[in-house]
Amino acid sequence: MASWWRGVRAAVGRFVADVVRRCRERGRSAAFRAGRLTLATVAAFLVAELVGLRNPPPLIAALTALLVVQATLASTLRSGVQRVLSVVSGVALAVLFVSFVGLTWWSLGALVAASILVGQILRLGPHLVEVPISAMLVLGVGYATGAESVGAGRVVETFVGAAVGVLVNVAFPPAVQTRYAGRAVEKFAGEIAGMLEDAAGALTAGTVEVEQAARWLDDARRLNRHAPQVDLALAQAEESRRLNVRALGTPRSERNLREGLDALEHTSVSTRTLFRAVYDATLERTGVQEDPAYADDVRRSAAGLMAGLATVVHAFGRLLCAEIESSGEAEEADLTAALAALRRERAGVEELLLADPRGRQGLWELNSAILTTADRVLHELDDAEHARLRTAQQEAERARRSTSQAVGRLRSTTRQLGERVDLIKRVDLIKRADLAARQGRTRGRATPEPADNTAATPVGEMRRERDDAARRVDQRGEAPGW
Repeated sequence: MASWWRGVRAAVGRFVADVVRRCRERGRSAAFRAGRLTLATVAAFLVAELVGLRNPPPLIAALTALLVVQATLASTLRSGVQRVLSVVSGVALAVLFVSFVGLTWWSLGALVAASILVGQILRLGPHLVEVPISAMLVLGVGYATGAESVGAGRVVETFVGAAVGVLVNVAFPPAVQTRYAGRAVEKFAGEIAGMLEDAAGALTAGTVEVEQAARWLDDARRLNRHAPQVDLALAQAEESRRLNVRALGTPRSERNLREGLDALEHTSVSTRTLFRAVYDATLERTGVQEDPAYADDVRRSAAGLMAGLATVVHAFGRLLCAEIESSGEAEEADLTAALAALRRERAGVEELLLADPRGRQGLWELNSAILTTADRVLHELDDAEHARLRTAQQEAERARRSTSQAVGRLRSTTRQLGERVDLIKRVDLIKRADLAARQGRTRGRATPEPADNTAATPVGEMRRERDDAARRVDQRGEAPGW
């Protein structure tokens, strides 16, 4: 009874610690998201009432705003457009069916089938089901009262809710999810490293049982299924930067995280191969009875190499997360030191492998798996390669900024050239008007110019514009182009 109570207390303590940790990590973002959703819902309800939708209460507008507001602005725009299209399509189909066939069992089936087809043609995605839902609601409510009026009200409420939801996300943009993606990648690296550390500690302590080796192999297989979740977090981080003003001026770290995740995925695959070799050697008790001294050497060397692998993977995950907000120089130095220690440990295991003449109780396969995993980690998590990729990304970012500045200068130059061309055209028009006036006076057909109201004639206006333009050009220090 006492042990059961201690187990319950430990489980409750772990649950409370996990809740506290989540509140510290994501409490502010969760509160900000709740505030945005609440603001969008209430604002859509009030705006719908202002435009005259009071009876029945405009709950559809509030619901649309609540559903439209997403974690990113790009997804909010996409969701708003899809939701409006789904509602408009459903209402149009319902009005069409009511006008021609009315409400029967076969017309209801035809309406649902037509709604699904229209939704698939419009590629509404998750909002596909809203087309038949809107059609059936309008058809059921509006059959007696008039489908046109009910459908129009639903469309207006949907427009109001979608517009308010988009405006709320524009006014209060969501946070960029790069930091959360970095923590996800670091957590994935920590899971790989934790599994290696556990195995290294058990191998250092002594002989490993078959059940324990099987559990390591199951954990390694399960670990590969976590990579898609981290990949989804990276995709959300990339999407959160689109159309988001909070992303302006922040460095783009998604490429480093993506490449780091690929390296960690390859590492996890190699780790699974390593634990498969460990399980086979443990199951068959390879070399334990024939040459126990050599088997102990292999066990200790495997434990040391696994510990070095865990240190490298841990340091690599911390480096990826640190590069989001800083240069990560300290973390890069830790990774360099861990890689150097792993290379030394690998050299010792290689000497042990060369001492095995392949016929020594089948331990060659285990040694080969250990060295192959170490080589894969040294190649995938190499700090020099990572530094090269980071430098290439920085150069690409500088080139992008330079291109943007060049485009800005080109636009400014084009605008100035346009002003000068317009000025030249005006001056040419004035010259032609002066020439026409002189020719008219010569032939006796021109009317005498008033002495006091020259500025009131079109020619006078043109001359004044020419003089003003000439003064502006002189003030800029440029030569007139005429």
